[in-house]
Amino acid sequence: MTDPLLFVDGDGHLLEPPTALIDYAPPEHKHHIWQVQADDDGVEWLVLEDMRMEAAVMALAAAGGFSEEERVRSHSGQMGYADLPDYCWEAEARLEALDADDIAHSVLYPTMLLTFQHLRSLEFAEVQCRAYNDWLSDVCAKGRGRLHGVAILPHLDPERAAREVRRVADLPHIVGVQVRPNPAMDFKHLNHDVYEPIWAAAEEVGLPVGLHPLCSADLPGAIRGLQLNKLGTSDIPVQDQDDFGSDNIFFTQIIGNPVDMMTAVTFMTAGGVLQRHPGLKVAFLEANGGWIVPWLERLDHHFEIYGWDVPWLEMAPSAYFRRQCWISFDVDESTLAFTARSPLVGADRILWASDFPHPDAKHPGTTAMLAESIAELPRADQERIAGRNAADLYGLDLEV
Repeated sequence: MTDPLLFVDGDGHLLEPPTALIDYAPPEHKHHIWQVQADDDGVEWLVLEDMRMEAAVMALAAAGGFSEEERVRSHSGQMGYADLPDYCWEAEARLEALDADDIAHSVLYPTMLLTFQHLRSLEFAEVQCRAYNDWLSDVCAKGRGRLHGVAILPHLDPERAAREVRRVADLPHIVGVQVRPNPAMDFKHLNHDVYEPIWAAAEEVGLPVGLHPLCSADLPGAIRGLQLNKLGTSDIPVQDQDDFGSDNIFFTQIIGNPVDMMTAVTFMTAGGVLQRHPGLKVAFLEANGGWIVPWLERLDHHFEIYGWDVPWLEMAPSAYFRRQCWISFDVDESTLAFTARSPLVGADRILWASDFPHPDAKHPGTTAMLAESIAELPRADQERIAGRNAADLYGLDLEV
């Protein structure tokens, strides 16, 4: 009888805790580090630097494991942030959620702290990152070797970001760093020299970079450029002055995520980043994966015909991808097996992502869907996609 597959979630999420980060902040920053405060009327407010917004709008971020009634309440702002399930930010409850879905290990990205680019003080942005990353390390330390954290960086200041990369490399249970795929520095793309300190530091310490998008107009990119955040199509309650810059999820996420990620793939491979940093490992996350084969074909075709525009490349863009990159799939994508068979990608370059507890998580039942999606592949390829690839990327010990 064949042993069951070992499943490693390459992109799960924690929600930022209501008050725990206060304990990780220096005294002068405790009053405006990430926290949720209740006013005299019982209304919860997110406080971050000088920003204040109703916390109830963030409850939807935990809807992946909700009943339909709970989804409606979270969508309409009727659910308190502090009342969200403990698995959003506590290790023991998260392990129980993993067990319910037959997941052995989970790599954990943030939620709202995928963005803090609106922060006015770069010094405070670094303080916020340090506080979150230290808390994350402590949470994962309680995870019995099954929880692994991805640190956040103040990447609008690449020198500060590089300093944080080197610092978190020594933190227990931190297995990677997260960067947005956007051209964050005034539309300078990821191959621009301004980002070199980040890539050099990550390569130096051996931490992979997870390029993870967000449906927000806080940074240059598809959402801001196409004004996808100003469509007025959603009934999710938002403030008149929404610092996170979006009035809908549907169009911002459906267009913004893959367009920004296709751009990131292009500038990391054809733009020369991976040529300059052959030891850098990069994951392209939460933008679906079925587009990667035709995109790499298009890149290679243009390299053959218009190679004079990229004279720094020593091989085709897809070769850099095969050497240094991974891409994540949702577990029910119909193109997963096709991509695993493609010589441009292959089964050893594919991760799967639960996105739990975010709204599009298929919890419970995630791993059953994945097993069905990869059932026609050879057993060795199934094992790689289910868990071995994530272990290779993040340096995980699967024997724990």
